[in-house]
Amino acid sequence: MSITSPAVPAGAAPCARCATTSSPPRVISTPCWRAIWSSAAVAIPAHRLYPILALTLLAALTLWLARVSAPEDPRERAGSREKADFIAEQTRLTSFDVDGRMRYELLAERITHYPQTDVTTLLQPRLEQRADDGVLYLQSKHGELRQRGDEVWLSGDVRVRRINHDDPRPMTLVSETLTLWPDEHRAHTATPVVITRGGSVVRARGMTADNIFGTLELDGRVYATMPR
Repeated sequence: MSITSPAVPAGAAPCARCATTSSPPRVISTPCWRAIWSSAAVAIPAHRLYPILALTLLAALTLWLARVSAPEDPRERAGSREKADFIAEQTRLTSFDVDGRMRYELLAERITHYPQTDVTTLLQPRLEQRADDGVLYLQSKHGELRQRGDEVWLSGDVRVRRINHDDPRPMTLVSETLTLWPDEHRAHTATPVVITRGGSVVRARGMTADNIFGTLELDGRVYATMPR
């Protein structure tokens, strides 16, 4: 069976090797001509595009779902906490309600505000809140102001001291964490608490307080020591 060279397209130019050689023509199996082709649009039927578009849309949707459902990276949260817009030391803050009455007064060695989360961190906060029947003093190693100051979160050796106007014996509370809502006169902790008043000592696994610690609801097992 003979092998012949394919037909040379019209308007084609020989390659450099073939144009300069003086040897007689050979029978070859592949063309050595460099054809000059004109560009032309290729039409694809619409029904063949539908599977491609569907697969592309499905891939994009899968990627979007993977991103929105992925858990938050702690490093990203830590990075957002590094971008503070306000830092002050040895600060005194006074919060007022809509009627102009003082909600609480807060002192801290350092306060840092993070606009990404609208949270203000506190170093060694000391808080004072006054009520009609007494005064409440709180202090801890660390704290945060959340929800524009409507929520105060304290952590690290939290100590509370409440003085009633009609009772000379102060009530004290010690816990590791405490969340306070000043406007609602409410507080809560899920960590163990030790409450003392006079010679009485009460221990519990958690506590919810209303009326600025006027009413206490103790959680878990409660151990109480009462003087006779």
